[in-house]
Parts: sequence; C-alpha cells; structure tokens
Amino acid sequence: MSERVLKEYCHEYFLTAGECNAKQQMPFMMLAQRVIEVATEHANRIGVGYDVMIKDNLAWVLSRLSIEMTRMPKVNETYRLITWIENYNRHFSERNMEVQAENGEVLGYIRTIWVAIDMTTRTPGDLSKLELLAVTVSDRPCPIAKQGRMRPIADVSQQSEYRFRYSDIDFNMHVNSVKYIELLINQWSLDYHLTHDISRFEIAYLQESHFGNDVKVNILQSENVADAEIVGEKGVLCRSHIVF
Repeated sequence: MSERVLKEYCHEYFLTAGECNAKQQMPFMMLAQRVIEVATEHANRIGVGYDVMIKDNLAWVLSRLSIEMTRMPKVNETYRLITWIENYNRHFSERNMEVQAENGEVLGYIRTIWVAIDMTTRTPGDLSKLELLAVTVSDRPCPIAKQGRMRPIADVSQQSEYRFRYSDIDFNMHVNSVKYIELLINQWSLDYHLTHDISRFEIAYLQESHFGNDVKVNILQSENVADAEIVGEKGVLCRSHIVF
C-alpha cells in the first residue's frame, strides 16, 4: 500500500525518566502533544499535511480532543499510538487513536476533531477539495464516546488568573493547544494528582488567544468530576470536562 492510501499510521515511543511526571508516568500534557505529532505525521504521509495545505492558505487546527485512559505509559516503557480517520466533511475531519503498550495492551483511546482554517481570515476552510481524505477513511472502531456538549459554568468553585507568556506561543503566533491543557491541569495540587488519575479528559477549543493576554480559569467540581473553562477578554477560549 502506498503512503498516500495509508489508512492507519503507527508511531512507537519510549518513555524516559526525564519525560515522566511525579508519578513516574507520562504527563497528560505530553500525551496530548504526542496526539498532535502523530496526527501531523499521518497527514504528511497521506498528502494533506502543512506543506500541501498552506498552498491554499490553509492549516489544520485542533478543535476538539477527548482522551479516555485505563492507565498512562510508565517510566522506561515502550508505547505506541495508532491513528486513523473515522470521517470527514467539508468543515472538519474526525481522527481517532489507540494507545498501546509494547505487548499490545490497550491503554486508552482518543478522539479528535480537526478544522482547516484560512490563515488570513482565521475562518474555516473547505475540505471538500481534499479527495485524498475520502480514500483514507477507516472503519476501525473507537469504543469511547464522542464528546458531548459542554455548557457554560453557572457556578464557580475555584478561580485563578494567568497571563500567557512566550513559551505558551506556537509557530502560528497563538497559544499552543497543549498549553491550555497544561493550564487546566495545573489548577489541582500535587497531592491531589498523586492520589487521583484522569480517566477521561475532554476539551473544546472555541477561540484563539495570544501572547500577553490575561485569562481567568473557572472550575466547578463535584467529587471526582470537574467542568472548567478558560475565559479571555473576548469570551470563553475553551471548555473542558475532566473525570478523575
């Protein structure tokens, strides 16, 4: 099978001690970064990567991310991410992933939605021209639920403030998708994270933010379930639902 009709793509990694968190396992933010890396690699392999898209002034942007893990990869463990496209239309592409240990143990599943935006107008582009996406759609199942609608937070149980810094900005000159996740996860203490694992994490990206922007992080938590949002001057930047 040629790379252009590669319906599934796999990347294997090794988790070093220097990459681990305080629990000697993969940090959640790193998993999110790996998701973006593997999606990018597969897109490049099938001919819909950045170099091709930018010719039409388009670029892929992560719109939604849902991660459901049984456990995270551990220190000195080899793991792999397998990705495939479930569906697409003129507005967005649905891409899934499976996380495996070296022995084939399934550690979790991931659902993502990607939108191609016009780099000048910052509005959604038209994917109907990308005929290659049609031949790469896979019928491989993804057993976790799709992301549900996340409503505005009516009450707030805790709130913090943050100003985006240089290290938060990516090559598109806006806040990196993973930095929102990092900011959200950092709202809980070390002691809380040492005694709780994230079993499901959902985030919906609604607006861009940039260097120097001030935001508020609102959390509403009931037992082991939390709803969160990051709010900027122009409204909500992202909403998240977290199950510990």
